[in-house]
Amino acid sequence: MTSPTLPAPAVDAVKAALHAIPMNATVGVRITDVGVGWATGACPDSAPFRNHLGTIHAGAQFLLAEAVSGAAFAGAFAAQLQSAVPLIEKLDTHYVGRATGDLTARAEIDPASLPAAYAQFQAEGKARLIVNVTVTDGEPKPVMQAVAHWYLRQMPKKD
Repeated sequence: MTSPTLPAPAVDAVKAALHAIPMNATVGVRITDVGVGWATGACPDSAPFRNHLGTIHAGAQFLLAEAVSGAAFAGAFAAQLQSAVPLIEKLDTHYVGRATGDLTARAEIDPASLPAAYAQFQAEGKARLIVNVTVTDGEPKPVMQAVAHWYLRQMPKKD
């Protein structure tokens, strides 16, 4: 099955917004691709972000998972982002292996959940979606599984 794509300007806007976050830039997190309800990202293996075991620190993995989940959420609501604010409510993480080498991540929203979220936003000016994330290291093997809970709310109209 082909993943739904976004127009190039929307992809560029989502990438730019996530890359402009100072913490993402500090750690080297970048979004590599974005579609409707999915995104991929990467984070380089860098000595300052290793832990006492010599593997990639859980904080860098967390940051990548948060960023890529936000990109997937933004991709799902690209048409609404001019008038709405996305916010993460919770990120549940499960570290499943020691991370070595450059990290990659993929975030996905269940496509079946999108119509109800769009309808809720249209009716109430707010919506929630769950984004599943897998972070993989350079071997490649999964090193983290995450579930992100994102919320979108309509910005107040200016008088």
